[in-house]
Amino acid sequence: MNQIDNGFDGQLQTRAALTSPRQPSRLALALRRRAPFLVVVVAPTILATFYYAAIATPQYISEAQFVVRGQNNQSSGALAGLMSITGSGGGSSEDTYAVQDYIMSRDAAREMLDKEHIDRVYSVPQADFLARFPNFYTLKSFEHFFSYYKRHVLAELDTTSGLSTLQVRTFTASDSQRIARALLNASERLVNKMNERQRQNLIASSLRERDDVVAHLRDLSKQIDAYRNQVAMLDPNKQSEPMLKDIATLQTMLITTQLQVEQLQATAPNSPLITVYQHRIAALADQIAHAATGVTGDDRSMVPKISAYDDLLLQRTLAEKELVTTTAALDSARAQADKQQLYLDEVTQPNLPDYPLYPRSLTNIAIVFLTMGALYVMASLIIAGAREHKIH
Repeated sequence: MNQIDNGFDGQLQTRAALTSPRQPSRLALALRRRAPFLVVVVAPTILATFYYAAIATPQYISEAQFVVRGQNNQSSGALAGLMSITGSGGGSSEDTYAVQDYIMSRDAAREMLDKEHIDRVYSVPQADFLARFPNFYTLKSFEHFFSYYKRHVLAELDTTSGLSTLQVRTFTASDSQRIARALLNASERLVNKMNERQRQNLIASSLRERDDVVAHLRDLSKQIDAYRNQVAMLDPNKQSEPMLKDIATLQTMLITTQLQVEQLQATAPNSPLITVYQHRIAALADQIAHAATGVTGDDRSMVPKISAYDDLLLQRTLAEKELVTTTAALDSARAQADKQQLYLDEVTQPNLPDYPLYPRSLTNIAIVFLTMGALYVMASLIIAGAREHKIH
């Protein structure tokens, strides 16, 4: 009887064990408690690790250093020493800033697109889906490319040394070196344009003044030619000289004859030569008067012709002196422009990298872990505070 009862009790216990709910294991309970941490922190870290270990494409950096120099940027004496101690680059730093701003500008990005087809460099098939351009979260537009360009091209100035460093990052070492070289060449063309613009600004004013004087001098030459044709004389001054010499000769003869008459009147008052000499004096006086009419008369006078011609000659002389002055000023402006020429000196050439520096896998994985961990802690604190507030 006891055996029957014991068998019945065992069947009941077995049936009760089969019908009662199964208790979860310790591992399941631990996973359930840690589920938020696993989802928020561990899962993103595992995805980041998988991406950087198996998917991320290596990226190479080509680096070059350059400085913009110019004759006008050279300081001397104590000022140069003070600038070198304080790290002030003066005008050279300003020119270098202009070049590096150009490298990071839309103009440089557009030029690299047009001449170097840089978009093909960043859309190679071997590039991963996150690093290439365009990708799933960017459009194939210039503005999106420019944002991508600024993340892969960097130009920075070291104010201590005055050197500017250019870094270009692509998916192959040769492409990085080629794009860096193309950017330096474009920067050198920019410096040449700045030189030409500066040179034109410096000499434009002096050149205009010189050209105005030359034009005025040519106009005066035409006026002189027209006046010569008008008066039918090449040089009124020279052509009046023989007439003046004739008048002077006649006046000398007149004075001599008058002296002779006076001598005869004193020594031989009745001499018949006195009458002859008096007729000669009258004839000489008529000749002098007639000759003087050709020089200073109203109709055939040479005086207005000589005065007008002298005025034109004076204007031409002044214009010639002004031309000498403006030419000297132009030469000085050109010499000053040559002294202010800018030069882009390449301190180091773009290198061909041996190994990729990007992506920085361990650093990025650590950033993902720390970021998600911080978010998890913040969310936990917020939830705990809300529960505590609800209990109270």
